Amino acid sequence: MTQVELKVKGMTCSHCEMRVRKALEAVSGVDSAKPDHKKGVAVVEVSGDVSAETLTKAVNDTGLYEATA
Repeated sequence: MTQVELKVKGMTCSHCEMRVRKALEAVSGVDSAKPDHKKGVAVVEVSGDVSAETLTKAVNDTGLYEATA
């Protein structure tokens, strides 16, 4: 299992965290995602071959947040 930390802009509340978590956990190979709007990050536990690009794309595709690795 590997841990990836993403910087996520645009999260302002726990509801935002839930949206980011759902977007990340929908990616095949993601075991869990723990966004934190106060820190502006999301810590993602992945198994297998999941790239940071795939994770940032999942967040950016929501149209509400901007993620970078």
